[in-house]
Amino acid sequence: MSYDTLTSNGMVPVARRTTRSMKPKRATTKRGSDAPVKPNPGLELKPAQQRVFLYIQLKSITLPTVSYPLELHLYHANNTLQTMSEHYTTQTIIKQEDFDAQRPTFAMGIIQDSLDELNAFSDNPLVISMYARIPRHRKGTLRKVHEVRTSASSAQLHKLSQTVTETDKSAGDWLDLTLEGEDAGEEAADYVPEHLEFISRGHCDLLQLFRHNRFIANIPIWLYPRYDKQLQTATCQKITTTSDWHMYSILPMLKNFSFCNLAFITLESIYNAPPELSSRAETLGMCICIRATKADLNHEFQVLPLCNFYGFSQQIISAQSTCIVWENIKRDFTSDANSGFCNNQIETTMRIKLPRLFRQLLKTEGVDLKLSDINPFEDEALINNSLHRFVLTKEMREILEAAIVHNEYELLLQLYSEVPANVLLEGPVNLSIFGYPDVNTVRFASQLSSVSRKTKRTFRISAMNLLDKPVFAIIKLCFFQPLTQRNDALDAYNESPLRTAKLQRCNVYAPPQDSDDGRDILKELYRNFDELMGNIIAYIISQDVSSVDERRGYFCCQLGNLRNMLMELCGSDFNMRMPTHTNIEFREMLTHMYAQLMQRIEQQLQACGWQSLANCVVQHESEELRTRRLLEEFRTLCLLGDCGMAKQLLEQLKVQCSNKLLLNFYLLLHDVEFANYARAAAYMQLKRETNWDGEYFVELLKLYVDYQLQLAAQQSAGAAFAELLEQLRVFTRTHSLDREAWILLYCYYKRHKYLPGMEYTRWKFEDLYDVPSKQLPPTPRPLYCAFMSNVIDLSSKDYRTVRFYEVFKMFARLGAYEFAEVVFNDIAEQLPIEESYLTVTTLKMLQGKIEEKYQILSPTTKDTEEGRIMRYRHAHINGNAEYSRQRYDEAFKHFSILLEISNDNDEDLLCMFYLSLLRLAQLSFNQGELALAKAAYEKCLIACDSQKSFVANYGLALTLYYLNELERAIEHFARCTEAEVFVPDVWGYLAIANLRLARNKTAANCWKMAKLHPELPLHNRIYAELEKIKYSDISLLVDDDGNPAEEWIEHQF
Repeated sequence: MSYDTLTSNGMVPVARRTTRSMKPKRATTKRGSDAPVKPNPGLELKPAQQRVFLYIQLKSITLPTVSYPLELHLYHANNTLQTMSEHYTTQTIIKQEDFDAQRPTFAMGIIQDSLDELNAFSDNPLVISMYARIPRHRKGTLRKVHEVRTSASSAQLHKLSQTVTETDKSAGDWLDLTLEGEDAGEEAADYVPEHLEFISRGHCDLLQLFRHNRFIANIPIWLYPRYDKQLQTATCQKITTTSDWHMYSILPMLKNFSFCNLAFITLESIYNAPPELSSRAETLGMCICIRATKADLNHEFQVLPLCNFYGFSQQIISAQSTCIVWENIKRDFTSDANSGFCNNQIETTMRIKLPRLFRQLLKTEGVDLKLSDINPFEDEALINNSLHRFVLTKEMREILEAAIVHNEYELLLQLYSEVPANVLLEGPVNLSIFGYPDVNTVRFASQLSSVSRKTKRTFRISAMNLLDKPVFAIIKLCFFQPLTQRNDALDAYNESPLRTAKLQRCNVYAPPQDSDDGRDILKELYRNFDELMGNIIAYIISQDVSSVDERRGYFCCQLGNLRNMLMELCGSDFNMRMPTHTNIEFREMLTHMYAQLMQRIEQQLQACGWQSLANCVVQHESEELRTRRLLEEFRTLCLLGDCGMAKQLLEQLKVQCSNKLLLNFYLLLHDVEFANYARAAAYMQLKRETNWDGEYFVELLKLYVDYQLQLAAQQSAGAAFAELLEQLRVFTRTHSLDREAWILLYCYYKRHKYLPGMEYTRWKFEDLYDVPSKQLPPTPRPLYCAFMSNVIDLSSKDYRTVRFYEVFKMFARLGAYEFAEVVFNDIAEQLPIEESYLTVTTLKMLQGKIEEKYQILSPTTKDTEEGRIMRYRHAHINGNAEYSRQRYDEAFKHFSILLEISNDNDEDLLCMFYLSLLRLAQLSFNQGELALAKAAYEKCLIACDSQKSFVANYGLALTLYYLNELERAIEHFARCTEAEVFVPDVWGYLAIANLRLARNKTAANCWKMAKLHPELPLHNRIYAELEKIKYSDISLLVDDDGNPAEEWIEHQF
């Protein structure tokens, strides 16, 4: 009875019973007793497992043009297919004469709610292969495909196949008769035996069967030929065959069972393999095991085999196929190792990304894999590119998550030859990264080396001569859902045809993110408008343009930019404030828009002033340089304690500076350096532009300022630290291509021994080593560089130490000293002891953490040039450390050592200790040691630009004044007036010095300048010096310095 007959009668084919089941006997009791027979407690009654059958039947197929009959072969690696027929058979072949008429039905038995069955079908697709059966024929008489291609009708081809089969069969019977009595061996040599010729192959993922309702669907399966160089062979045409298969089951595959996750294990390639391995690539295999990280009582490490990968092919790296194939299909159906195993007959839906082959790799920690030495266009690798897929239940996921988070097990890669017991190389893979939130896929680069740990399995170790380059393998582990999250049941995916395909691939999990990025778009638009107008004005002035026709090309281009900008301003601002509904209203809105923008342009010009237009609009760099220099003078005054003069300088700078954006940024850095976090937070509250280079560093400083404010406001430091970690995680997601925050987060995780976080952040920042970092805009000399301006030689250090030191310097320059200290502690052991001491002392001093118990070290140095410089550096740092603790006498002793530096050829050396020399001069001046102060100030002028250093010139001039060296004092006071800021004390001292030298008119003019702004008070010392002068000795009537009026009049008469 055929399948069509059964289905037409409403019947469903079932597997026929071969044996009659015995009915269980009814439990009996003794006569006269009501007690039942007690069951044997030693026997455990297990529930019977329900076997569910999947029925498969060919529905339709498109056939290629061939010369001989076709056959379809069905195969599954872990399950036996049965043909639904009168007699039991495991033959799973559909011949061509059955394609259209009597299509056989196949049954596949699957145990319901079985995890083993689920994993077997997850990792082993159903394979369907098409062959052409070539009959036994005489050599040279093979029928060619072009002979039958003209009769392309499938009906004619079917009739031809039957005729060919009957003819060849009669020919074979005739041949058996004629060979009797003759030399059979000699005649048989002229014939080719019957064989199968491969046509095409395809596969079907059977994981879609497992769901909580019965399965019924029409599944298309494409059968792909193997393309070499030609589109056809002698007997068949190479085309992709489409086939539809009707599959259904009476009962569901899952009843009381669910799976919640999938694990994809992909072995990609082995690199830097020695010639001994490359020569036997076809016989190599990789065993993936799970190994305990702690030894048992027998001092052995438990090893649990997980899966195997067989066979490699040696290929040029860039020439490899990018498809990933099913390992089990490749193993069973690929015999030609030179093909590279990759073709669309056995491929999955995942691919290798060749342009990013060595990107986003979690490498073995502390090992330089020398990836930069690998040339993908010339070097070869052992290519595998195969996949295993496993199913995880809720209980398995919880066990795996606990083992990963507590680092109880690791993955072990064992490269063997022919059999798993013959291990050649092995390499561990730390799985802790999957314990980090939202991580589901990682590509590992594990170094393969000789076996180093004893395990319960016995291996025969083979010695390998490894090259200088480390041998490593790339393996990708991917979970369909992150292990650290509550996993949804995946069997529900199979109930939707659109979601079923998602289970065939594993993508990177993307957590939901907030769309609000805090940008003030309107402010950015107006800033861009101001910048465009400024550039146009600067171009007109610099090129001396008097007419648009002179630079028509430039103005046409700018006109297009202005048009686009006006459209954005109109839509984002004016049309929101003045909604329009008619053309008249729209024209009125444009009139207001024109008036306001023209007023904005006029204000931009008036802010600079017409006399300084060139300096304000064209010479941006000179304006920024002046601002930075004056801010350095302002900070130096703050460090010396002259807050009154520093305040005067800052107020004038705020009025004169035209670039408010940079000035606010510089003041933010100053507030963070001096721990004025409340004032820095006020700047953070302002809406800021994101379209400039410094905004990235402002956001970094916001993390630091918020953390410091929370530490000051909260009694619990743990709550502030938890908030900092969360903000760092958000920041790294936003700025994923910047390594500074990744490295900082790594150092915090390492401090608290959080291994999943360490592995995750290391994975991120190691991939960014060769990505250029954002450059901090030019700023005033950082406060940290005032103490540690030297450059440490890191040429002999590893790449990681160099990158960490760069991040440390960046945080130190920003004034985020606690962040800098956290990063520095991670690399302190890699640096010389002296450098570590000087850096740690400086960071503690800048944070105000130099306590009374902190021990100052003054090591003995060698009598060499390097030893001399190290002695000066210790005196510099130790002196400032004592100065911060207000131990001025101790600081004076350390600072005095710097006076040994020669004034002749040590300008760069003196510049390193500029702040210490200023503090030494100030202490000497306050103690009345004017000669020592003079010497220190003179060294300060050598260390810096003597023409523009306001603080050094002012201090030296003041010292010379009290030494009665008035001429030299006037010279240096005059240099102070070139600082482009008005300081009334300078003019006051100039007036007194000239008055004492009888230059009365100059003194009077200088005094007028000192009183030019009455709201700026003079120092009390100036009035004290005025009181020392006897008014009777001064002639008040003067026309010129040194020529009293009376003497000039007598001389004329």
